[in-house]
Amino acid sequence: MEEKESSAIAWLLEVSSVSSNKYMDIEAPQLGCKKIIGSNSPDFLEKIREDFPDIHKVAKRNFKNLAVSFSGGKDSLVVLDLAERVGIKKAVFSNTTIEFDQTVDYVEFLNDFYSLNIDIVTPPRNFFELVEDLGFPSRRFRWCCEVIKFGPLAKYARENNIDGFITGLRKEESTRRKGYQKIDYNPVVPVPQINPILDWSESDVWNYIKTYKLPYNPLYDYFDRIGCWCCPYRTKKEWEKMKAIIPDKIKKLEDRLQKYAEKLGIGDKEKFIYQYGWTAWTPPLKKITSGVFYSIKNSSSESIEIIFLGDSESQINKIKNLLWILTDDYEVIGEGYHKKIRINLDGHPRKKIKILIEKALNCIKCGACTALCERNALYLVDNGISVNRKLCTHCLKCLNTGSKSSIRGACIARNYLRSRNTLNQLIK
Repeated sequence: MEEKESSAIAWLLEVSSVSSNKYMDIEAPQLGCKKIIGSNSPDFLEKIREDFPDIHKVAKRNFKNLAVSFSGGKDSLVVLDLAERVGIKKAVFSNTTIEFDQTVDYVEFLNDFYSLNIDIVTPPRNFFELVEDLGFPSRRFRWCCEVIKFGPLAKYARENNIDGFITGLRKEESTRRKGYQKIDYNPVVPVPQINPILDWSESDVWNYIKTYKLPYNPLYDYFDRIGCWCCPYRTKKEWEKMKAIIPDKIKKLEDRLQKYAEKLGIGDKEKFIYQYGWTAWTPPLKKITSGVFYSIKNSSSESIEIIFLGDSESQINKIKNLLWILTDDYEVIGEGYHKKIRINLDGHPRKKIKILIEKALNCIKCGACTALCERNALYLVDNGISVNRKLCTHCLKCLNTGSKSSIRGACIARNYLRSRNTLNQLIK
């Protein structure tokens, strides 16, 4: 079984004929079958047998510890079933805290159906807590997936030595996914993702579910896709359905949107809330000057000195939590409320110091950057984020921005926080 798991090659061999399926005699619960498309045609069974000659590439990568990234949807149900057949028992469900209750119950049901123990991960803060700081995500302001979905999965992969996630991604789902490969990478998850049904159609997926009598998420009797219930990509038709299916959650969302609209000073609340204008909204972002800095140069080194405009002690403490990433050569000058800090650049560009300081001052404890640290050196503390000196290797990946960054701006808060603390440079 370990050999099968390490190669992930036996998927298509194990499902090469209907008769080999050990679940054929198991009657699935009466969850309905009105989504089933087509029939168990020879062409479909041939597709299962022959569609993946290139999956042999997986064997060459010698994966030792694979896990299914299970979403609760029909596509990940298929790959969960394929993986289970060859003895891959590890699976993880990322509960974003805005999942349908029915999906959470469905995950528990599948534990019994497959005799599994699907691990469940959640973000450090729930969705509505993060909304208080960041505002509601939208199709133009999409901070949510990095924080509440992929962040916990990344952390799970590191803490459990996972070296590959098996996913149910399909090219047919979106234009962006048409460029995906069978073995691919998500920039915010530290391990490869293996996409065995990438070329399957929706009809193929439902045919597989029918062929093997798999119990699908009952929400498919109402929606074409599942996911987070308050996803801004939902259609108006879906929103109207949800008013009947989950009225309490919709009422909670509308109440929060009402407060959000008032905070933003939005006049047409009817359009913003009830006509779903918020799903395409980008909130205004502003920078707040928290301090100023200037350079101090001598013949052998360069330092910067930072003067804070507010509570200097609490701000310096936040910065000290992270400074080890760059240097431990710093000095706190002054006493009480009016302290300042002098930091030896130690050969680092001032931009890196500025990013680190803004990362520390703006931290909302979302946990996204802690999940991406390859050494698990970053961790959350009462006043923000800190670094474990024994684990940090000073790779500086957590301070990367642009194309080299897994997180835009090196920090969710630096990029999306409505009121962002920043430093201005003084010329002396």
